[in-house]
Amino acid sequence: METQTKRAAGFDLGVPLHPAATRAPEAQVLAPLSPRERLRLYLLAPGPGEKVSPHHPDPAPAVASSRWARYGRLGLCAVSGLIGSLLIVGSAPVWYNAAPSWRLTVPGVPHPGTSIQAASFFVIGLVLLILGWVGLVGRAERAPLSPRGRLWAVVVVGVIWSLPMLFSTPLLSHDSYSYGAQAEMASRGIDPSANGPDVLRYGYFYRQSDPIWRDAPAPYGPVSVAFGKAIVTVADHDAAATVWGFRALAVLGVALAGVGVASIARRYRQSPAVAVAVGIASPLVLLHLIGGSHNDAIMMGLTAVGLAAFLKGRKFLGIALVILATGVKVPAAGALVFMAWNWNDDPEVPISRRIRDTAIVGFSALAGLAALCAAVGIGFGWITALKNTGKIFSTFSVSTKTGFLAADGLNAIGLHVPATTMVAATRGLGLALAALICIVLLLRSPRMGMVKALGLSMVAVVILSPVVWPWYLAVGFALVAAAGMGKWRPSYVVIIIAASAVVWPSSVDPVKSLSEYQHLLTMLVVGVIVLGCWAAQRIASHLAERRAEVALAAGPAPVTAERDVLDLTLV
Repeated sequence: METQTKRAAGFDLGVPLHPAATRAPEAQVLAPLSPRERLRLYLLAPGPGEKVSPHHPDPAPAVASSRWARYGRLGLCAVSGLIGSLLIVGSAPVWYNAAPSWRLTVPGVPHPGTSIQAASFFVIGLVLLILGWVGLVGRAERAPLSPRGRLWAVVVVGVIWSLPMLFSTPLLSHDSYSYGAQAEMASRGIDPSANGPDVLRYGYFYRQSDPIWRDAPAPYGPVSVAFGKAIVTVADHDAAATVWGFRALAVLGVALAGVGVASIARRYRQSPAVAVAVGIASPLVLLHLIGGSHNDAIMMGLTAVGLAAFLKGRKFLGIALVILATGVKVPAAGALVFMAWNWNDDPEVPISRRIRDTAIVGFSALAGLAALCAAVGIGFGWITALKNTGKIFSTFSVSTKTGFLAADGLNAIGLHVPATTMVAATRGLGLALAALICIVLLLRSPRMGMVKALGLSMVAVVILSPVVWPWYLAVGFALVAAAGMGKWRPSYVVIIIAASAVVWPSSVDPVKSLSEYQHLLTMLVVGVIVLGCWAAQRIASHLAERRAEVALAAGPAPVTAERDVLDLTLV
């Protein structure tokens, strides 16, 4: 009878029913619950007019809700994020070497402004965007709309926030200018994986490329080069128009990623709305992938839709799409390893068979990439060109900064060790630790879930790598959001917020008196981020306990005759 009652309710919370549940409906009551059961009940219970959860059906007809409950809070989130986006875009500086081009301006916002003005408007805009995003994540789970309605609400709000980004100068990075120079090289028959933009010697494509990369071959594969050649051809070799073309490519990549993330979330029985809100509509993606026009966006899109196809049983299509993603940037190759390892869905498959599947997929991927390189007309220099990124020491890389601090400490006690030697050692240790984490996650992926294991491994590799840029983290976070963040969602939110804020506009001058302490300050910032994650987890746990106390004080709710289901609404 207990099972039948639960099935009649259409929702099983795992809460035992009192024997009186077999009596007449008006006499039915719930059995006394333990604090743990009440906590679980409250976390799954809806507020007035809200669905129980995006992951489960509503056990009762939805309570009538006002227009404010449905759309008002979402509207506030949309307005907050839009104002923030406008302030960031309106005050963004223009790369002084860039070809003349149109840009979005905002009345009352100086363009270009002083360093203080740029910093102030960026901070205000970022805070408003973050507040809107945090609110959107909450509404994606709790808004009194259908699951499809929540997903569409997230998509609409994300599009509203991204509109100013579409018409801005490249934000927080000059990489898209280098993409243009590399595309121009490829269109002239010059292999950008073997030469730097300095072979162009003159013209806006050369001038607007970042000087630090002018002599460096491109670490981007044949698919990225093919996209670049198409863009520069459509733009009629106009340097300014080519930059806008890379913005359009980034938007395409983010759109593909949204489709893939929503599909993966459904496969893992997660809320697509929450997954898209956290993984796609975040300030990290809007500012850096769309605003910065990074080709990480198209890599993320191809990887996400490839994984989604793989999970739906279209394994060869999924592998093909991820090979294309690897042809954009090498990090996508990690997805091929996890997909091959999980080719068979049975967790009990022998390791020898998994190794065989991985080898087959690996050789197939190499053959596919070789064919793509031959078709585009480049070599494999883009793989070895990754080492060129190691000459950057100013990012928030834990392994790099640890090496500098260790060298400073040894020098302070009289042991003179070159900083470059110590940095090389700590970077090697970081990569070794990242490899170990990836191996453990790969071995556990058949049981914990392929996409979650892959997402965590990609995040670990970026955090422990010699060079860390915020846009490197976007793919891993999107996959983790799609597969389910569980109790660690507060930490993910904090890290995404922090990653969105660590890179500032290029016009903001550094404080010269603090320059000699940059390595120590970087590690302090990393420590603050870790402390923020811990605090977010503690606050979330405290709020859950408080809600449990409220639920305990409210007492069990009787089941009424008018509603032939369990009334789980806690006001």
